[in-house]
Amino acid sequence: MRLTLRAWVLAIGLCAIPIAAMCASSADNFRAVLQQGVDRGIYRDLAVGWIDGSHRQSWFFGKGEKPTAESQFEIGAVTQVFTGLLLGQAIYDGKLKLESTVGGLLGAGFSFADSAVAGITLKSLATHRSGLRMVPSNLFPEDVDDPYATYSSRDLLFWLVNSPHAIGDDTLSYSILDSGLLGFLLARQYAGGFKTVLRDHVLGPMGLKHTDFRDAPILLSGYSAQGLPAAHWHFDVLAGAAGLRSSLSDLLHFVQQNLRPGDSALRASILLARQPYASTSLSEQVGLGWNIFMTHDGEQSWPLVWSASRTGGFSAFVGFRTDKQQGLVLLGNCDVDLSAIGVAWLDGRAPPDLPKVAKDQSVVHADEFAGLYEAANLSDVIVRNGTAGLTAQWPGQAPVELEFVGQDIFTAPGLALTLSFQRESGKVINVVIDHAGVNVLARRLSASAPRLARASMTMAASLREEISGDYRFDAHNLIRIRSTATDLTLQMT
Repeated sequence: MRLTLRAWVLAIGLCAIPIAAMCASSADNFRAVLQQGVDRGIYRDLAVGWIDGSHRQSWFFGKGEKPTAESQFEIGAVTQVFTGLLLGQAIYDGKLKLESTVGGLLGAGFSFADSAVAGITLKSLATHRSGLRMVPSNLFPEDVDDPYATYSSRDLLFWLVNSPHAIGDDTLSYSILDSGLLGFLLARQYAGGFKTVLRDHVLGPMGLKHTDFRDAPILLSGYSAQGLPAAHWHFDVLAGAAGLRSSLSDLLHFVQQNLRPGDSALRASILLARQPYASTSLSEQVGLGWNIFMTHDGEQSWPLVWSASRTGGFSAFVGFRTDKQQGLVLLGNCDVDLSAIGVAWLDGRAPPDLPKVAKDQSVVHADEFAGLYEAANLSDVIVRNGTAGLTAQWPGQAPVELEFVGQDIFTAPGLALTLSFQRESGKVINVVIDHAGVNVLARRLSASAPRLARASMTMAASLREEISGDYRFDAHNLIRIRSTATDLTLQMT
């Protein structure tokens, strides 16, 4: 049964007090959970902003000096939302279309080893359905703690035109190349660098004064989940994928413009960016940089629009829903995920359990887990305890660093990989390998990882120079060998 406008207004008036009390109670519940997370050391410093109709509230958490509304946090992949707005603006300006292709925008001067790369559309880049691998195969970071800082436009173009077998299927698969390449192509249409173009056409018109790519004095220090200092991440040509720093005040202002697009200079781009262009399920869709989750209020469905990110030392969540005129910003300077709390808050659900984070790895005796493991119908895996901690390595692959998360449980940061070791009489005998939801049991064959003893030898400088260069390891990975004053170094992508 539909309410008349008069009855609807009357109903709202009658329910104003209990609804307000319910919303306040809900916000209080989430604030209590976040405070509990800070007290337990799961989070470090948090800045939280909540918009509910005409009311706006901010809270700041931390054991020491708390952040302020102007403190800057890395917002990582949330940068893609702003890249999506720039795409919307470029479409509105008539510079390109969603179906414009990489080859078409780069021009006839580029010849591609894989013609499928040239046919990738901007729409597939914006919705992470391009089929591109997660990172470029010629990424050789000078500083592994800041891996994208020196990856240039020359590197990107060389990879695009020379990389074979670059295309997978068109299912959703996050790739930093997608949004990074999108930003690069958009900037070319405006005849400038991405950072300048984004500032002039998106950040400036929206009045975002503390949102940029610089390490300004108000940028907070970042920390890992274990409380260790983390280096800030910087981006060159892939800046369209990540790299922005922003503040609570700026992001609340940004969310407010999304709730009321008519008040923004980028109204057309805002409305275009949050339209669904691809689906991951019946209730989850993808816009231009946004995730869209369909919530249900009785028989009516409404979009909950959100984006979230984790970098090496920061976590961020930005979301809103126009049906209730509610918006939420969560910023933390620790790489513990905030998206589950953010989506639950906006969806009107109870706060989820706090994430389980191991703060002290000193009690882990890594030698207990080292060895050769045999998995049925899968390649054997070697687990080693080295200077970098515990690693897992499959034949033909580089070692993967493992992070302790609980009793006998390790994960690989950034990968959908979990190793759960099993014991018998206190001794590790098996490991259950969970990769992207598929579990495989591997039996421990040896109590130590096999190693080959090799004698070292001296090498003439001329021979070292002759050997130096880039080598193709397989279809997707390269090896770079460099000559130093005394020896050779090897680096895999």
